[in-house]
Amino acid sequence: MLKLFSRILKFSGKYRSRIQWAFLFSFLKAVFNKMPIAMAFFVLSRFYDRSLTPGDCLIAGIALVAFVALESVSQLMSDRRQSAAGYMMFADKRIELGAHLRRMPMGYFTAGNMGKISSVLSTDMIFVEEIAMSTLANMMSYALSSVLMCGFALFLDIRLGAVTVLVSLAAVCIAGRMNRVSLEEAAGRQEQSEKLTEAVLAFSEGIGIIKSYNMLGEKSKELTENFRRSKGTSLRFEESMTPWMRGLNLLYAAGMTLIFALAVWLEQSGELSLPYMLGMLLVVFDIFGPLKALYGESAGLTVMNSCLDRIEEVFHEAELKDEGREHLAPKSLDTEIEF
Repeated sequence: MLKLFSRILKFSGKYRSRIQWAFLFSFLKAVFNKMPIAMAFFVLSRFYDRSLTPGDCLIAGIALVAFVALESVSQLMSDRRQSAAGYMMFADKRIELGAHLRRMPMGYFTAGNMGKISSVLSTDMIFVEEIAMSTLANMMSYALSSVLMCGFALFLDIRLGAVTVLVSLAAVCIAGRMNRVSLEEAAGRQEQSEKLTEAVLAFSEGIGIIKSYNMLGEKSKELTENFRRSKGTSLRFEESMTPWMRGLNLLYAAGMTLIFALAVWLEQSGELSLPYMLGMLLVVFDIFGPLKALYGESAGLTVMNSCLDRIEEVFHEAELKDEGREHLAPKSLDTEIEF
């Protein structure tokens, strides 16, 4: 996943700083999002020690309002930077692609690549621009939130923290395998999308000839079959993710149960104070929430990776060499053209 983040940063060019700022604000959002848990733990500790005062409650209340406000501002700043960067970046990429296509040999266009060009413009770029770009900073926020939750668990008790870290690492390993499967399926999904675009273009451009020669039924059947294949490819993509997501959900549930039981056992055996046990109970039901959200959206990143492959493939096509003079040398008027 870090490779995918690095790739989109490299692809973003001059808009890289905007995306990096979006990541920074996502980090702040993750911190502010978890601060109410720290405030609740502070109040519970003071209440258990019988040292809680009205002033403490007032400070905690003001802090909660401030953290919610700061989280909202951080989310707004992150969204504005990453979304705007996506639109501006692909506006430039479309112009750059147009200039690149102008310098391509005609053979590239007559070799059946119109579907690929149309698919890149109408599917791949739009997916990265509108969907992937809007989730990048959020996914970074989820990853940082997971680190913060592990850190809080370690602060409460080293044993509880160790279980949290081990379950998180197991989730990372399972998700890594899931992402590899997703990358393989995403490539086939986008290739079928290209074939469907080619079929739609061929049908639309040849509709006059198709009707003239009474081939509407035959060609409609071919187009319908392409739609069916696209549906099947998309369903297989989702089905390939289902076992892995089910495994991750079972792992989260088992981890939460184990942490909950261990916290209660430690408190009952006198090895963990009641405020610390209650602090653990505050976070146990959400302790793997950020990881769940992170890997729930990771399929979108793998599709984005496939889209970037296809976009870069078009940009890497060799251009027609143009190394001649800007103007022809003056010659006599009776110059002939020979082949």
